[in-house]
Amino acid sequence: YTMDYSEMLLYHVQTGAEFTVGSVEVPLAEASAFGVMSVDADMRITRFTEKPANPEPVPGKPGMALVSMGIYIFSKDFLYKALVDDAGKMQSSHDFGKDIIPENIADARAMAFPFRTDKGEPGYWRDVGTVYSYWQTNMELCAIDPELNLYNHDWPIWTYQPQYPPAKFIFDDDDRRGEAIDSLIAGGCILSGARVKRSVLFFATTVESCSLIKDSVILPKVNIGRNCRITRAIIDKSCVIPDGTVIGEDLVEDAKRFHVTQEGIVLVTMAMLGQILYPRLHSSHDYN
Repeated sequence: YTMDYSEMLLYHVQTGAEFTVGSVEVPLAEASAFGVMSVDADMRITRFTEKPANPEPVPGKPGMALVSMGIYIFSKDFLYKALVDDAGKMQSSHDFGKDIIPENIADARAMAFPFRTDKGEPGYWRDVGTVYSYWQTNMELCAIDPELNLYNHDWPIWTYQPQYPPAKFIFDDDDRRGEAIDSLIAGGCILSGARVKRSVLFFATTVESCSLIKDSVILPKVNIGRNCRITRAIIDKSCVIPDGTVIGEDLVEDAKRFHVTQEGIVLVTMAMLGQILYPRLHSSHDYN
């Protein structure tokens, strides 16, 4: 998500809240994965339930539920007292969503801040707490005009970026062409006669000749060999995928070695491949 926190801070002050919870509406079928809130007409929180089995819908919107974004603003004095009180409860798990917020709803002035765009529309927010949601959110970045646009110069994303050279695409033969379509390819990647479609490749990843990557997320420092086909998969960092490997076309076979979600996304890690569990600091690139 991208949020101007000053708007939520102003809302917190103007409503006289002791704590404020950033909120969005999600489909009712997905709400059990979040903290679900009930609010009154003034957006004051009247109930907060962490990951309920039967989430309560938004009044007038039977298919939607109001959930916590996991973004909180607390007044200092209130927060200090709440933390001290919670620390003395042996049965508490000392979690904001499970303990501190639900315990204080009745006595505190708790407000829900509706996360919206400048146009008043629901803001873009995704929880990436599951394999499928992580994959899906990365796939959304590959859209022509994604809701979360990494190329928005008016809203740059400041983070550490490792120093790698630009991505490199080599060979232009009919059966061995280095190309990427509708994809995000990070620095240090080399597509050596390989094709990539609708995928995200993190930095310093190499894909060798005649391989095809589709609808997949490839994490940093992965080496994918020749003649591989990878579809609807997440390949964890530093994995070495042997020549001729096929992933994502036969989920029954994939499930014997890897983790396959209900939605058919295949997760591959070094441990599943029987490889040593430490990052490869260096990799050699075969350009032949």
